Amino acid sequence: MGVSQNNLFAQASGLIHVKQFKQCHLAICLATLLGAGLSATTYANAKNEVALNVHASFPAITVYAERQNDQAESIATISRDNLDKTGVSDMADVVKYLPLVNAPFSVYGGGTYIDSAGTSSYNIRGVDANRIGLDIDGVDLAEASISPYMPPASMSTRGTGRDYVEPEMLNAVDIVSGTTNASTDGIGGRVSFKNKSPHDYLTADKSLYGAYKAGYSSADQAWLNAVTGAVGNDTVKALVAYAHRDGHETDGNSKTKAFKTDWNLDAVLANLSWNVNEQHQLNLVFDRYQKKADTLGMDGSAFIAFKTDTATQNQEIERNTVSLEDIYTPAEFALFDRLTSKAWLQESRSDTRTIYDTGSYIRDFFNGYTQKTAGLKLDAQKELNQQKLKYGLAFDRKEYSSDRHEVRSNGKTPPFTGTYLADAETSRYAAYVSDQFNFEPNGKALSITPSLRVEHQQYKPDDAESKVKAKDFTYFAPGLSIAYQMTPENFSYFKYSRGARVPSAMEMGGSYETSNGASYLVMGNSDLKKETSDAFELGLKNTAFKGLKFDITAFYTAYNDFIDYFDHGSSVDGYWSLYRAENIADAKIWGAELSAHLDLGQFVPHSDGFSLALVAGKSRGTAKNKEGQKTGMNSVQPEKGSLTFAYDDPNKAFGLGLTATAVGAKTAARDASTFQTATTPNYKKVAGYSVFDLAGYWNVNKSTKLNLAVNNIFDKTYWNYASVGTLDADSKASIIDRAAEPGRNIVASVEFKY
Repeated sequence: MGVSQNNLFAQASGLIHVKQFKQCHLAICLATLLGAGLSATTYANAKNEVALNVHASFPAITVYAERQNDQAESIATISRDNLDKTGVSDMADVVKYLPLVNAPFSVYGGGTYIDSAGTSSYNIRGVDANRIGLDIDGVDLAEASISPYMPPASMSTRGTGRDYVEPEMLNAVDIVSGTTNASTDGIGGRVSFKNKSPHDYLTADKSLYGAYKAGYSSADQAWLNAVTGAVGNDTVKALVAYAHRDGHETDGNSKTKAFKTDWNLDAVLANLSWNVNEQHQLNLVFDRYQKKADTLGMDGSAFIAFKTDTATQNQEIERNTVSLEDIYTPAEFALFDRLTSKAWLQESRSDTRTIYDTGSYIRDFFNGYTQKTAGLKLDAQKELNQQKLKYGLAFDRKEYSSDRHEVRSNGKTPPFTGTYLADAETSRYAAYVSDQFNFEPNGKALSITPSLRVEHQQYKPDDAESKVKAKDFTYFAPGLSIAYQMTPENFSYFKYSRGARVPSAMEMGGSYETSNGASYLVMGNSDLKKETSDAFELGLKNTAFKGLKFDITAFYTAYNDFIDYFDHGSSVDGYWSLYRAENIADAKIWGAELSAHLDLGQFVPHSDGFSLALVAGKSRGTAKNKEGQKTGMNSVQPEKGSLTFAYDDPNKAFGLGLTATAVGAKTAARDASTFQTATTPNYKKVAGYSVFDLAGYWNVNKSTKLNLAVNNIFDKTYWNYASVGTLDADSKASIIDRAAEPGRNIVASVEFKY
């Protein structure tokens, strides 16, 4: 057969060094060993029948995420049902069980004192911030703005985040790890949120749907009220959804409590779908998100200049999106079988006001950030005899603006009025093509898919007299994937893709001074080069036995020209300290992931409905700056594994799942890929941990469903490395303690459906 058990074991576990093996948590090691052994066994028993799409009928649910089984990429889908089962209430909860995907949470003061607490983006395989693509129904969410206050911690430290997402508006979430396909940009992966649609609820036999959900989360004392309604016929369908949440601060399971916070949010979704005729379907969508938060009683533990415990912060976040989509499916047309055309307008805004007493005077300042986007995208598909052709065009224009106002009560410092980001616009033009060629050598399915994305961006500051210059970027991003059905039950693939990320408007045109004529400056750089990546991925997806499915993926990615701040000292423009964005380092990240799902009813008598699901991942990274210094990478997360033992009643009347999650320890160190101070901060080891969650559902009747999740059952005190790993233990000790994860908490909901 040409493949030995030892070789397969080496592929699955070669990234866990013998010296590190004893340090590996049980769930993670079990995942690797189980995958290696099963791979060899199932290959040995494979039959010679071949069908490239044999996996499509096997719904492999792996720790509340469904793996896409017949695609040559690492993509996991979390359905509406699984969002409910695990009690997802924010963007961090969405990925809580995925092994190499994290949602870093910034506690107040963890970045800078002008930044609010919360989740800003995702970390996928050690890459985070704006390097990760986020979109809702194909419309990119606004970029995060970099924290403009001195000294900058990193480009990954947020000033304005990207948390414009309400989970109750979603029907599903797709998470692509590492390599994205040619239809989208990016170098670190992509998370695509799928909004609810009337087609999700209405069928030929059902023309009316309604649901009301009430929920509660004890971690932040948050209440949820949500309604969804849909009505329609074969020609016209409509959906309206609304969700309201209000809650308080999230207290960690530690001695230092979070600052008092009151927040509320409202989300509205309206979707009208019209089948104009047999060939055209029009979809009009309005999507609104708004959140307000008031934080009170902040003290010097967040910022040394807070001389009393009376500092306050008020934040308002808002996103409005309108889109129109046309799906054209002609009966016979030479150029395409399906053409999807979509146009959209989106405005995202984040305003933050902070007031505090320095002991000598009151300081009152406001930071505002707005991004407006207009775009158009065309996606075409054409199937020929042995080919699947996809191609498309995209255009969008983004307008950026910011406001910064500051007043000091002593009157000695003149009021400051200005910006921290040069008003600017970017125009992006992109074209892509991918063509899947299908073959059957020796009766086995083989597909080869070359692809190419070409993108051109133009950055133009509004003020032609400013120091910020206009800049054009063009890049070509080729890709190649090869998928081979070794046996009917073994789908393997290799994928290479070239990626690029053009510097954001903030990275090129950002500028921060404490006041007019300040002695230090944090600034962007319009001479930046784009970041690039070369990503390689090798995967095996196995369904050899009925009731058993597992995936093994190994990856390696080389990154060039990572952007972050560089300390120029007092050598530029007379400032005693100047920090400027630069292309400071290259990086390499590699690792492996495994997921498995076992239906025990297929192997153990009288155990119908019982299952085991397992995911695990481990990665490593190195960085080398332009001066030749080589280090590890602090953005690479510790190893993680989750194992779920579940029971689902065969009639789906009720279900229960117990999940154990184990995470390794890690100590941050000097990192050449991020901003570095003259002296290395005192990083402390973030201990590994194991926590247990219990989730259950009960379909009381066809109209009523209860969901209950008990998280951290044993009330363990632990910290997330992504949140505190790079905080200085000397200056941020109380902040680190405040950032402990919640203790035992519950998330409950009841839903009434018609």
